[in-house]
Amino acid sequence: MTEMTPNEQKLNDFLVEVFHDILRLEESSLRKSCGNLSVAELHVLDVISRCAVPCGMADIATALHVTAGTATVAIKTLEQKEYVVRTRHQTDRRRVCVQLTEKAYPVLAHHQTFHTKLVRAAAQGLSEEELNALCRALARLHCHFSTL
Repeated sequence: MTEMTPNEQKLNDFLVEVFHDILRLEESSLRKSCGNLSVAELHVLDVISRCAVPCGMADIATALHVTAGTATVAIKTLEQKEYVVRTRHQTDRRRVCVQLTEKAYPVLAHHQTFHTKLVRAAAQGLSEEELNALCRALARLHCHFSTL
């Protein structure tokens, strides 16, 4: 494979740095609100919060783009930390359903506030036209990455 062009290298550096910056900020915010959760665990809670009830293990695995086994391990850990409960589906006893506990809601609210502040800070100082252009470019990136 050929080397990256200078602009490709700039884009690569930018994507890597922005990803790490956001992850660092998210981890710092999470430590302040709940020290016993990882960012990955928080993202599992977020998926469950947006999942239609009843939320099954397959729904969680699909949303996270992981295997059912990986989702099961994450849910087991979150259950031990008392952020979720697992129950059997009412009509199909083979299915396991996952629900958030009351302990999860304040953490999710703090996380939503974090994202709101992050987005507002990123958009600050941009004109409507610049913000629209940024959103279009990021939508194209997301579309590309989601097909890989």
